[in-house]
Amino acid sequence: MAGPTSTSELGPATERGVVWKIDRFASHDGPGIRTLVYFKGCPLRCEWCSNPEGQAPDPVLVFQAAKCTGCGLCIEACPLRALQLVQDPEGNGAGVQIDRSRCQPCQACVASCPDDALQVWGRRRTTGDLLEVLDKDRAVHARSGGGLTCTGGDPVYQWRFLVNVLEACAQWGIHTAVETCAYADEAPFKSAVERLDWLFIDLKHMDTNAHLRWTGKSNGPVLRNARLASHLLKARGKALVIRQVVVPGVNDGQNISDLADFLCSLPLVTAVELLPYHIYGASKYGLLGRRYGLGDAKPPSDKAMEACKKVLRDRGLTVA
Repeated sequence: MAGPTSTSELGPATERGVVWKIDRFASHDGPGIRTLVYFKGCPLRCEWCSNPEGQAPDPVLVFQAAKCTGCGLCIEACPLRALQLVQDPEGNGAGVQIDRSRCQPCQACVASCPDDALQVWGRRRTTGDLLEVLDKDRAVHARSGGGLTCTGGDPVYQWRFLVNVLEACAQWGIHTAVETCAYADEAPFKSAVERLDWLFIDLKHMDTNAHLRWTGKSNGPVLRNARLASHLLKARGKALVIRQVVVPGVNDGQNISDLADFLCSLPLVTAVELLPYHIYGASKYGLLGRRYGLGDAKPPSDKAMEACKKVLRDRGLTVA
């Protein structure tokens, strides 16, 4: 593979960001075999989000009650007195209550816990850290036509770190893909798009009021950036894939027709991926001390999903 032969040739690469997970040898989220890096931080708060651990930009302490034996060692270890041992009201033993206004995840409690009931989701990393991981995967990337996929959360939320990573990958000849909700200021968004090879944009809703209702933000910047990305990527010969999670009663029905209208107005849409809503991430909210927003929603049927895809295909769009 072209490019530097060692990470040291790229200089210090000290730009730092927060990552909560790295998956190696993934066969999705871009061509070939991918290394997936999950960035923390997202500007939206979609009520159906399956990765709530990626929303907040900083590392976060998580308590898993099923593993806790109530030994209290974490309480003694916490230097900020952010933890308290409490009794389960249903009589299932003791648990740990986290005062998140005090907690600055130093991992002292994690190190003291003999049962792995406490974890910190998120770790501060440098570009050099990520390059060391990617260096191990260069051979499989080369054989499969794969590369790095930055997902989240939303990588553009940490745009300086993202751009630093993309520039380093360009020097190594590593194919890069980014998944984003596209809610960002135009200049940072453009800076990232100009450096990547493959872009996924996750659209939520075409109606401005509904988008505000379900995500907490207007879709104005999203649609503007989607149009900008389509022009930039077409000019560069790169790929743009549009994704939407289909949530029954939220963004199906007329919204799919509106989505088709918008996508047909863009100069480039490589493919569209409609993903069925699921509840696999709902249990994570309790670990974060939060309530899941769509408790009563049901996944769409296969028939409903095919009907949505047909609307797009009938407009000439490629549906993956």
